[in-house]
Amino acid sequence: MNVPYNTGKVLIGSNYHPDRRAKIDGDMEHLQTALIGDVAEIKRRKIASVVYVGALVATLFGAFIFH
Repeated sequence: MNVPYNTGKVLIGSNYHPDRRAKIDGDMEHLQTALIGDVAEIKRRKIASVVYVGALVATLFGAFIFH
């Protein structure tokens, strides 16, 4: 949007520039955490992953056994 809206007296949006920063996703956060060396955060993420996979396996096991 490089063309501002002209009201006759004011150019609305003449200094607008879209956000050009990179979007931060989970992989970027994980990499930055590892590079910073935040051991507590790395352990917390690992425990959360193990709990998630365990819950998923238990759910699938229950679905197949009791179906």
